[in-house]
Amino acid sequence: MRVLELGGYLVPAYAGMILAEQGHEVTKWVSPDRADPIQGLRDGDALWAWVNHGKHVQARHARGVAEIPSGPAAPEGIVDNVRAATWQAWGVDPAEVAGRLGVPWVSMRDDFDQRSFDAVAQARAWGDHLGWVPAYLGDTCGGLWLAFKLLNAAPGHHVLRQGAVLAKLVEGELVVTPARDGQQTPWDPPGTYGANGQGVRVRYRGEEITEPFRDAAWRLARLQHTAGRLTV
Repeated sequence: MRVLELGGYLVPAYAGMILAEQGHEVTKWVSPDRADPIQGLRDGDALWAWVNHGKHVQARHARGVAEIPSGPAAPEGIVDNVRAATWQAWGVDPAEVAGRLGVPWVSMRDDFDQRSFDAVAQARAWGDHLGWVPAYLGDTCGGLWLAFKLLNAAPGHHVLRQGAVLAKLVEGELVVTPARDGQQTPWDPPGTYGANGQGVRVRYRGEEITEPFRDAAWRLARLQHTAGRLTV
């Protein structure tokens, strides 16, 4: 599939990376006027190189998507995380473009179309039980679902909601009603999980297992990879 990736930061970039790694032809449009927020992060250049591996990166404004002619060279799928109000300000109707090109266009947005998706994703990605260790679950989970939806969606415009895709990643989704205290899961008895030296202790079926932290050296030595990139 020829995929056009629009928008900024990690969600569409992660979706495009996964699709490119699986053999799809991904073209990423970046703003010619300003840098992507990834490039402003600490070690952002390394993250930028990693998440855009295997893509065709072009300096072109996203509003140019409305000018793409139909035909054999047109994209066969589009992903983005641009706010609905921004598309409207640019005079772009994703549903009209998707219908004219006859392709699926999948957008990732916050739950109410009122805020930047990534601001919401960062606020929610901490999880109930991770303590004060940040994880990009809001971004990577959103990117995965963006890629999944694109590969299976019918032509037309489809919108995914950040709250839904992140909840879908969690066991039980919304069926757990007791309040969570941030110290233990709703299902496992107290003491099932805990720290143990340089790792995490788990008690499972009467056996106690310590899983050490996995640094870059461990991953490069033991996981399948090519030139430092994990192979799935």
